[in-house]
Amino acid sequence: MRKLVSVIVGCLIFHSAFAQQLFRNELSLPAKGLSQRTTRLVAVKSNEKTVLFDETGPGCILHWWFTYYPRPDMKKEGQRGIDLHHELQLSVYYDDHLVPDIDMSLAHFFSVLQGKDVYPVNNAAIKVLPVNALNCYFPMPFERCRIEIENLSDIEVKLLLMADWQEYPDTDLTPYRLKALYKSESPAEHAGSMVLADITGEGFLAGMTKAVVSKDKSDSWYHTGGDLVLIDGESNPRAMRGIGGEDLFNMSFDIWEVQNDWVGTLVKNKEPYERGMYRIFGPCPIWFSESIVVRFGTKANDIETVIYAYVREKEPKKTITPHQWALAGPFECHTYPDFEKEEWADSPVEQWKKEHTADFGNYISTLNGFPQGPYTFKVPMVVGSEHGWCDFSSSYQGRRKTNSGTQPGNVSAYALSKLNVDKPGKYKLIIGYDDWMKIWINRELVYSGKHDHGFNLDSVEVDLRSTDNEIKVKLSNFDNFQWRLWAFTLRVEK
Repeated sequence: MRKLVSVIVGCLIFHSAFAQQLFRNELSLPAKGLSQRTTRLVAVKSNEKTVLFDETGPGCILHWWFTYYPRPDMKKEGQRGIDLHHELQLSVYYDDHLVPDIDMSLAHFFSVLQGKDVYPVNNAAIKVLPVNALNCYFPMPFERCRIEIENLSDIEVKLLLMADWQEYPDTDLTPYRLKALYKSESPAEHAGSMVLADITGEGFLAGMTKAVVSKDKSDSWYHTGGDLVLIDGESNPRAMRGIGGEDLFNMSFDIWEVQNDWVGTLVKNKEPYERGMYRIFGPCPIWFSESIVVRFGTKANDIETVIYAYVREKEPKKTITPHQWALAGPFECHTYPDFEKEEWADSPVEQWKKEHTADFGNYISTLNGFPQGPYTFKVPMVVGSEHGWCDFSSSYQGRRKTNSGTQPGNVSAYALSKLNVDKPGKYKLIIGYDDWMKIWINRELVYSGKHDHGFNLDSVEVDLRSTDNEIKVKLSNFDNFQWRLWAFTLRVEK
């Protein structure tokens, strides 16, 4: 028994020590620097701003603590409570940037969402302690760093900051800078897809927070199609597909009240039905070299998210790829003969229908377990290319409950676009996809393939004229090794 306790304690100590080194290896920070501390206590009048931190490196903030004197509890109609964190705007500028790399309320940065008063947060990166003690352990490398707070409240507020940082003289400092991206939709689209982040550059995802106030009673928030991460469509495409909302936050069959270094529940209410979760990608950062897009399926609920990422900004890589796609479908597809069957979308686009009714599978909506009828989609559904990616599931979410009901399966659909090149000739068409695909160029079939073991790349030589090359893609979607990933990437190279 003593041995077991010793092992458990040893594991906890090791885990805690690992958490304290959060992202230091990924950022290649020196093991030792010159220890510095910046401390401020300042009163900021209503609608004014103040600079709390303005230091020149190279260096890195390893921890900063912030608090504020509470608003007097006036208890008057129309007044806020004692918390001011939603009315204090945080702006962080790195190096010579003129636009802030972080620009949001203190509440949002510290994972307090949906207008809530301060609540406890206890993970490796963010710790919110009594009373209004806001702590950030995300390393913040800089050549120069300026932190500003703007007081958007109607009273003067006293602010206190203590920032512990390391100065690294004569060090070639990492180019990655911590960014935070806040998004909200109120309400989001029923059976839709919300873009949480669209980043151009090199770096890695470090964490995320997501809060939902449920207004769409057709299903719980965590059955909204899960997450989709599209990586490096310009160069080396990869895709990460989630199964359900709670799964991304490492929960199973509901949201459970727990907080640890990497995952946890912030809010769990029954009435109104609310959920708030965080995930810190400490042991498993999600790297990208050119770009990353993070999506999450939605119901018609109020949704707020914060994405934390380390990014080295750079010019987007130039690729020859369509700028947008016209989608047609979805069609029922269980077998390869189903996939080869001619659909009305095989006709020229000018002969396409104006709308299409999907009278099968999870497109037949249900209420209290009873079918309510099929769903009709507009034709075509026009979507933009996301760094060379085209995602069908964002436009064709299912209408039934549960993960399997919101994420399409046993389906196919078409994507149509035009492509221009510098001069006519032979080009290499590079495609990445899951399941089965067919491609026509100028109405001639140029590719037919199967990727039954998950997302993979393929290429084929094609003849292109200079302008208005019509590209049509047909792609299926099944329960594969990357479950129901219904997205592809396409580009051409000389």
